[in-house]
Amino acid sequence: MPRRAFIFLSLGLLSLLGLGQTVIARQAQCQIDNADLRAMPIVQVSIGLPDGSQHLLDARLADNNATRAAGFQRVCAATIADTPILFVFPRAFKPQFHMHNVVAPIDIAFIQESGAIESIQSMQPYVLGSRNKPLYGPAKPVIAALEARPGFFSDLPVTVGAVIEWQEKTD
Repeated sequence: MPRRAFIFLSLGLLSLLGLGQTVIARQAQCQIDNADLRAMPIVQVSIGLPDGSQHLLDARLADNNATRAAGFQRVCAATIADTPILFVFPRAFKPQFHMHNVVAPIDIAFIQESGAIESIQSMQPYVLGSRNKPLYGPAKPVIAALEARPGFFSDLPVTVGAVIEWQEKTD
């Protein structure tokens, strides 16, 4: 290989390595958990299954602007897998969720005033600086949304129309 071509090839590889480091540095760093997540109270969630049974789970409650804004930002995938979050809104509307600073995929169920699931969507993280920053939201107004690990709803199985209810956890 001519020396000039080797130099250009070497410079190209170094540039790619530097670009890769920049992309990695821009990805959200994760924490096992954080103060925002710990500050969210725990609620008991009941999900109606197709066979008429109920699936009960504990979830963190994001019911104010600060906790709704925090969500799963900067939380590690293992924590996301173990900790669903129920977002409750003061009135029915069509929220838009994003995956800014979220390090792992999340499934989300949008819940109407009746408690029925309006839709279930799979949200994917994106690299900061990316031009593709999708927003996720329901087609109809909702009063709540339940975020959980990927596959959570299909594993139960929970489908559109299933009813979700919640109440404060009493020990």
